Amino acid sequence: LHTTQPPIMPDRKLFTTIALSTIAAAALAAVLIKGRKKTSSTSSGKPSYKVFDDKATVAKELCAFVADEAKKSIESRGVFYLAVAGGSLLDSLSELANYKSEVDFSKVVLCFANHKCVDPNDPKKGNLAKAKAKFADAAGITKFIAPPMPKDGSDGTREANSYAGSLLAEGVPHKKVVGVSQGSHSPGFPVLDLVLLGLGADGHIGSNHPLGPAVAEAMKPVAGSPKQGEPSSITLTIETMNAARTVGVVVVGGAKGKKEAVKRALLRPAEQPRGTFPAQLLNSPIFFLDGEAAADL
Repeated sequence: LHTTQPPIMPDRKLFTTIALSTIAAAALAAVLIKGRKKTSSTSSGKPSYKVFDDKATVAKELCAFVADEAKKSIESRGVFYLAVAGGSLLDSLSELANYKSEVDFSKVVLCFANHKCVDPNDPKKGNLAKAKAKFADAAGITKFIAPPMPKDGSDGTREANSYAGSLLAEGVPHKKVVGVSQGSHSPGFPVLDLVLLGLGADGHIGSNHPLGPAVAEAMKPVAGSPKQGEPSSITLTIETMNAARTVGVVVVGGAKGKKEAVKRALLRPAEQPRGTFPAQLLNSPIFFLDGEAAADL
């Protein structure tokens, strides 16, 4: 015996309400991401990214993000440990001074994700001097964990050990990392509140270069990074970057292989051998991109 039921007709009023609600939600989403072309939010342990229209918007949104992270850290812990790489990233922080009424920058401690083994006060080569000139002085940041004065001909090892000691001595909290053996007397890795990095076309972050000695270092918080024909550098190791509460990677422009590097940096699992493309070793970075840098996504 077969029976049939008359087709159920949709409630026209209900259908109209759902449609209008959908349109309203879409309109609200468009307002919320004004100036942003695309966002990706992924689960913990994987990268996420935010795409903005242009370089200027990236800088504006980055400064707002840093200010928000600083406020939260100062409210909960009384201090904000910010580590920055060099290069064009420093220019992107020039608008931090706009947040002086919201952030107590006297409680910000500026550290360095990497630094050439040069006089840190050298206005042309020293990231300390350049950070002061480009954003720190204007924002009112007065506390720094400065890189050490270099020794001629060093491969960076002495300077790296010195900087690791400075991070500990200046009160940066440290923690042990599961699966990493540093010895029973080691304080572990420094826990910075925010680490801001750039991205090289070859995937280097800080001075962790592909298959170089720094990217291979898994037990020290700071490593030397020699470079033929140039002064060596010191850099936070991958383990220290991953110990940070938040890591941001800022990439603007699509020239010199940057857009290809961005796409590759988002791939997981990381390519083998370890350190082939160092940016893939970051656990949960947030990428701040403009349209050109995100063109291949």
